[in-house]
Amino acid sequence: MPKVSVCCITYNHEKFLRQAIDSALMQQTKFEVEIVIGEDCSTDSTRDIVLDYQQRFPGRVKALLPKANLGIMGNLMATLAACTGDYIALLEGDDYWTDPQKLAVQLATLEAHPECALCIHDAEMFSDEVIVFANQEQMTSRLYSEQFPQMMSAARPVISQEEIIQLGWGIPTASMFFRRSALQMPQWFSGVYSGDYTLQLLITQHGSIYYVPRVMSRYRVHTGSITMMAVHSLSMINKRIFELQHYRSLLPQASERYSTDLEYWYFVRSVKFRQNGQPLQGWLDYLRAVTVSSARLKKHVKRLFIR
Repeated sequence: MPKVSVCCITYNHEKFLRQAIDSALMQQTKFEVEIVIGEDCSTDSTRDIVLDYQQRFPGRVKALLPKANLGIMGNLMATLAACTGDYIALLEGDDYWTDPQKLAVQLATLEAHPECALCIHDAEMFSDEVIVFANQEQMTSRLYSEQFPQMMSAARPVISQEEIIQLGWGIPTASMFFRRSALQMPQWFSGVYSGDYTLQLLITQHGSIYYVPRVMSRYRVHTGSITMMAVHSLSMINKRIFELQHYRSLLPQASERYSTDLEYWYFVRSVKFRQNGQPLQGWLDYLRAVTVSSARLKKHVKRLFIR
């Protein structure tokens, strides 16, 4: 039985996938590692690449080849379910690891810290393309520890669930290494937008996070990545609202924090509906926004009377 499973989901990653798989194969360990690849019916040669690696590395590379596209979260759920190791390391098909000791370091870290369920490390965000964001800022290489210093601090290596709740997204997906026993995947996961952040909330139900201040992976931003998808598409907004509703149920102690975000996305969808010529749906979402919680309703009423 493998000690560690590498969970790799991929779709239309023919330009990047070999680099990702090779970075997993180069890991220097004294324990068994399996690489489980969920190939989600790509329209390019990604599936051929997966089959080639499975043929060349039987027993080490395991391919999951659904007959129909599962979508990002469906593919992630299926691939995680196929992992059999005591620990799982995430690696998406367009990212890659840079340190051959990564898995060994993270395994040793979690075994030394039984109170922690998830181990993460620093990573570099980069692009092979010229990427210009909506604010006209051009994408440049940067470290996660520079962009998210509150999340990734060598002086405070243990991160609590409360901090994840308050700080939000900021952990590189390819750095996530966790105990398989700490992940109980709910069915509603298939409908979320932020798969990595949702996993962090679920895993930290069973322990804290330990941060290793060492750059051991690269996160690639490109035109086909989730980072570059339409920020305010109706589909994306619906998924944001869906996941926030479930976060409030999962973490009642953080209900007010997520209610604030939920209020925002109801307002955004309200505007979107009215722009699309659906005023009734727009006003219903406006009502949902101002009544999302008793505390938020009191705030809006107070603001109304102050005016």
